[in-house]
Amino acid sequence: MELGVQYLFVALVLVGGGMAALSRHVLYNIVGLGISLFGMAGLFLQLGSPFVAAMQLLIYLGGITVAIVFAMMLSIAMTLDPPTRTPVKTGFAAVAALTFGVGLHGLIGTASFAAAPPAPTDAWAVAHIGSALLERYNLVFETLSVVLLLAIIGAILIARPDRRGDAA
Repeated sequence: MELGVQYLFVALVLVGGGMAALSRHVLYNIVGLGISLFGMAGLFLQLGSPFVAAMQLLIYLGGITVAIVFAMMLSIAMTLDPPTRTPVKTGFAAVAALTFGVGLHGLIGTASFAAAPPAPTDAWAVAHIGSALLERYNLVFETLSVVLLLAIIGAILIARPDRRGDAA
């Protein structure tokens, strides 16, 4: 049963990623991203990290995806027709994906992975994660908040109408 749930979350990640990569409409790309992020949260939960799974749902699925949808609704991109696919573009994308896949398979096939020792039971406790975020990783934490602020400012600038022609 547990293995079936894990396969379900893996399927969500793969289907959502495929939907995000292959759809021609921007809104469907964002929905695919959301499905994939939900599957990743489920995988984090399966790995025994409920706090990281909750943060995945709150920050990425609840925050970033909703902010992208909001920015797309305010921009002109929702009203534009998606670009047409040509055989040249599709062929180039297929060759690039195949080359990447073969290279990744060769790299993983030649790598040797050592077994990691099991983590202590309290390693993923909320108190330890909060302490690490505020003591050791505070620069990364603050940098992420600046990146989110810049994303919000960028969404506002994209949505703002051009006012250069109004001065006349």
